Amino acid sequence: MLKGLKYGAFAGLIATLLISLAVAVAELASGLRMGTFYSIVGIILGFNNIINAGYLGFGLHLIIGTLIGTVLGGIGIRWRKIRLLIPLKSSLLGMAAGIVIWLILFLPITSLLIQPSVQHIVVILAIAWQKTILADQLSHSIANIALIAIVFHLVWGAIFGYAMSSLLRIRVYKIKQHYKDIMNIDPKIRLVTICDANGNIIFYRHREGVQNLLSKDESKKSLEMAMAAWKVRDGFSDKLGRGMYVLAEYEKVKRITMPFGDDLLLYLTTEVGADHSIIYDRIRSLEAGLKYWN
Repeated sequence: MLKGLKYGAFAGLIATLLISLAVAVAELASGLRMGTFYSIVGIILGFNNIINAGYLGFGLHLIIGTLIGTVLGGIGIRWRKIRLLIPLKSSLLGMAAGIVIWLILFLPITSLLIQPSVQHIVVILAIAWQKTILADQLSHSIANIALIAIVFHLVWGAIFGYAMSSLLRIRVYKIKQHYKDIMNIDPKIRLVTICDANGNIIFYRHREGVQNLLSKDESKKSLEMAMAAWKVRDGFSDKLGRGMYVLAEYEKVKRITMPFGDDLLLYLTTEVGADHSIIYDRIRSLEAGLKYWN
């Protein structure tokens, strides 16, 4: 969840910055000075100095875009049906979110706050620019920008979705690389599974040539039991300290569950003859050099 919020905030900021450039181009195409839209936002919030108003409007735009990205990132991570790892699907979902944002946020602000204040805005801009500005002309330009904003929000959503997908794919790629490093620790390691804190599988693979002793459903159930047991033990961490690992030894395999990195869980099985203490120490040494996207 924390990673989703961080990635969403970063993707939202990037998308908002890029859209700000598009807003500037649209203003110039409409015959307005660059930064007019942000100045208008600041003016309706009580600023009469258009420079300060512009900075306020631009700052609020970045903050709101980042916050929206944060929320969408958190929702995307928590909702398992959303496959944000797929760039196209993630971009399409972002575009759908962009339309919703335009409908419930941008359009009401334009219609209910900006348009009714056109006369006041015209006076402030005319004084600052030292030129005559027609209220009808400004109102028409604002209406045009409001319609063009549909495209802006679609593009914002596409950029956000693609950026979010890219960040997640980079993370998954790194995790796959860690799988190879862990497998190379000991040839007696049979299975490596990397999960998030909720037990959602991020990566799962057997060593090549190793026969799985459980069916797919049985493997899933075994993993769910291990994750549930880990959560119960982790509930006492405030008194007992952070859990290091849990070992379950069977006649045919050993099973180790342990935290991995800053927010992941590692579930692996080994041959009975494997020295689990050495494997654990090697994984901890490997973990010390991990660099996750923060």
